[in-house]
Amino acid sequence: MMNSILACPLCMSGAEGKTAMAANSAIAFLLVVLCLVLMSFLSFIVYLAKRARRTAMEDGLDSSN
Repeated sequence: MMNSILACPLCMSGAEGKTAMAANSAIAFLLVVLCLVLMSFLSFIVYLAKRARRTAMEDGLDSSN
């Protein structure tokens, strides 16, 4: 009984064909969007770190020493 409460209606119905393909495509699309957003944040953070390091070197305040 507990397993049927936790499962979504699509999983419990044993959907096949177009319905299952649409659900899988939607999940894949959302995963791609999520990865793109996370990569955007990561690249922005790397950009800021490089810019801060370059600014520190120009000011003679290199923190690596």
